[in-house]
Amino acid sequence: MQKGILNNPARLLLLMLLTCGVTSYGQDIVKVRNQNFTSYFSRSQHIPVLVVYSLTPDMFNCTKLKGEHSIKLAADPQLADVTSLKDDYNNSLFEDAQMMAPHENLCDKDAYTESFYFTNVMPMPKNLYKELWEKLHAKEIVKAKKFKKVKVFAGTVGRNWVIGAYNNVVVPEWCWKVIYIPSTDEYLCYQFHNIEPYNPKDNLANHKVDISTIESLAGVRFVNGVISAPYVTPTPNN
Repeated sequence: MQKGILNNPARLLLLMLLTCGVTSYGQDIVKVRNQNFTSYFSRSQHIPVLVVYSLTPDMFNCTKLKGEHSIKLAADPQLADVTSLKDDYNNSLFEDAQMMAPHENLCDKDAYTESFYFTNVMPMPKNLYKELWEKLHAKEIVKAKKFKKVKVFAGTVGRNWVIGAYNNVVVPEWCWKVIYIPSTDEYLCYQFHNIEPYNPKDNLANHKVDISTIESLAGVRFVNGVISAPYVTPTPNN
């Protein structure tokens, strides 16, 4: 089981954020509300520090795909000046990993398209994305079917290096996800070292942690399925 700590730079960032405004957080972390997810996107890092969404079966349990298979990753029109990042991911060693999976938005064409915005994307090693992160997406869907609704929080922490042909896209040291089940008040929490060499014997159980570990790592707090942090403002339904 991996453990994370909130280091001094992270504490300094949180202190700085406490003094910032409600919507722009010192002109760096910007809240972007799309139909099915809310992103807290860092202008300077060019990645979301947090993506929040609720998941119910009616969002993906369709008899016919309403999205378009030809949709590609694109800038978010609400934050176009810092999310035109396609060329920055090309020829890098990292996948453009979506925090909320497109197939969780199959029942609405617009929501499906929005899931391809870079406000929903972070750089992640290919094996981590394809082997474990996508298994988490599958787990979310299973839980949503069983319990009718889950809330999901996906975040990034730290900095290893940058990628990008034109912008400095930060490769975070950590990524994490919390699946909250309202009907049982249960948290399923997972933490990943975003640069750790791939082990074919790895599995999700090796990355499961308790909620306090995520809170310490990311500098956030959860109460009754609601996340709080200096840069977070309330959003209906998620």
